[in-house]
Amino acid sequence: MTTSGTMKSDSYGGGTANMEFQSLSGLPIYNFSSSVSLAYLEVVPKLNYFPSISNYFSPEDRIVIHPSGANNYNRYNIYKELGFAKFIAQSGTAYPISNPVIVGSSISDSTTYSNILENIDQEKSQFFSVITMQNHSPWIADEPAEIIAEGKGFTEEENEKLTRYSRQIYQTDLATKEFLNELSDLEKEVTVVFYGDHLPGLYPQATFVDRPETQFQTEYFIWSNKTNRKLEYPYIDSSDFIATLFEHSNSKVSPYIALLTEVLNKASIDKVEKTDEGKIIAEDLYLLQYDLTVGKGFIQDYLSFFEIK
Repeated sequence: MTTSGTMKSDSYGGGTANMEFQSLSGLPIYNFSSSVSLAYLEVVPKLNYFPSISNYFSPEDRIVIHPSGANNYNRYNIYKELGFAKFIAQSGTAYPISNPVIVGSSISDSTTYSNILENIDQEKSQFFSVITMQNHSPWIADEPAEIIAEGKGFTEEENEKLTRYSRQIYQTDLATKEFLNELSDLEKEVTVVFYGDHLPGLYPQATFVDRPETQFQTEYFIWSNKTNRKLEYPYIDSSDFIATLFEHSNSKVSPYIALLTEVLNKASIDKVEKTDEGKIIAEDLYLLQYDLTVGKGFIQDYLSFFEIK
């Protein structure tokens, strides 16, 4: 069993780094000004403290894997600031991705997964931040040829893109199943948070006329090789992943993660009408984000708030 559901994406056809920032920090984009377009460039430089989930791991046990350029979205500098000892990428780093295989126009998901497995140390507690590339545009996969996809009202060109994208997604499914099978055989306890950052920008706008919210929705799951749990979180924000992960793994939390968990359960995006308690919790997180970015940084005197005792 897995904890799974739908994730709200903050963009369509791009904007990966904003979901990445939220999943690492727990700080939702919706609490920032609507003028913020890229958190890594506009928010992170203003942070007086970056409350990343990676901070709960030793720097030498923090690993990034991204089979593209390490400098895309300023990632090289972001992960350096977060103290990651190893950044495995296609270019721009001292740690090139090993044995790359191309699917479509990008390095395959199976390559990404094999690089994770190569870097797992069963004697250590590690954190991996992983961004895949296989299903990025342009979509040019010819196999499996028997997979044909068509959308209602799609043009021939749009159906061609949808077909090639579907073929690549099928190969992701196979690679992901094999990856999880290999993790299942490990003695070490491993938990995977897997999510789609955004939908591909191949769908015509008419696709979303009847249900416009679906343009900004993807799927997620949280899977563990040693824990057989299924929690009910059918609709969450990418900023909810830290809290959901700690709930799924039944892990000890810091006061900060306790706050994120309260937001998840009482004040997140699925709560259309918040209770009075939910409004107070949402305000607490809002005030913390203000203090961390454009406020006076009072939290600097209370950094134990982010520590797990």
